[in-house]
Amino acid sequence: MPQFREDAMLRPQDLEAVDKKLYEPKKEELKARTILNVKTDVPAGAETYSYDVMTRSGSAKILAPGATDIPLVDADLKRHTVHIYSIATAFNLSVQEIRNAQMARRPIEVTKADTARKAIAEKENKLVWIGDEDHNILGVVNATGIQVLAVDNNAGGASTKWKDKTGEEILEDIKKAKNLVNKLEGHEADTLLVSSEQFEHLEKVYNRTTMQTVLQYIESQKWFKRIDYTSDITGQGTAGVDCFLVFDSSPDVVEMLVPMDITRHPQEYKFPNYKIPLEERCGGAIVRYPMAIVRGEGI
Repeated sequence: MPQFREDAMLRPQDLEAVDKKLYEPKKEELKARTILNVKTDVPAGAETYSYDVMTRSGSAKILAPGATDIPLVDADLKRHTVHIYSIATAFNLSVQEIRNAQMARRPIEVTKADTARKAIAEKENKLVWIGDEDHNILGVVNATGIQVLAVDNNAGGASTKWKDKTGEEILEDIKKAKNLVNKLEGHEADTLLVSSEQFEHLEKVYNRTTMQTVLQYIESQKWFKRIDYTSDITGQGTAGVDCFLVFDSSPDVVEMLVPMDITRHPQEYKFPNYKIPLEERCGGAIVRYPMAIVRGEGI
């Protein structure tokens, strides 16, 4: 009788079931990816990535015949380097779980793979939007050079918070932020991102005649290509106040850096478990033109 190897129990079809679950993330897990361009042309082995940050728009001029004083945009560029980190997690599959699946002639349960994928997606989103203080990484909401708008008080003068404001006042806050981007030559605000807690206030009535909400009015006016929310920016304004973002999401303004997407590494076997490690290489947010990003705060 041939000797049975316990470390050979995990079959290719079992790993295929794991992979299928890993590579089918839900849309809500990919907030940053659905909004920003994903830069993937950097090698996974790279430790850093350097790029130019535009401190202001470059200038050009009409040259007189024979003139040589061509303006350089180099003076408006500052070299910036970001570190690329591995986001990693793992999950276990026990020998008994695999035996149960094989006995029932069904694929192994892949809920653990689903949970592991969500963990990496959550860390990716946080890295892009707010960075990581322990590793000195800045995100979109706190990148150096973005515009910061302290919103006005409400009509009573007692509060800047959206919960205390009318629909008209909330709309005015968003409009001011949008105009700060649109006044930059060649740029247009196309994205409004609010915290999950504040998104509900966009349902306040703006027009009492038609009962149109703030959100409905903004959509009808086509102010933005997308309006979304994420809990990651909750409390990320100055001194922990709540905030919202209005920005131009084009790649020459902001991207997210993912040199290596989520990858399953070879499983490790130590009775009674298989350990299945997962890794993603991520550099967070690349903010090339911070002026085209506005953080409205105090809401």
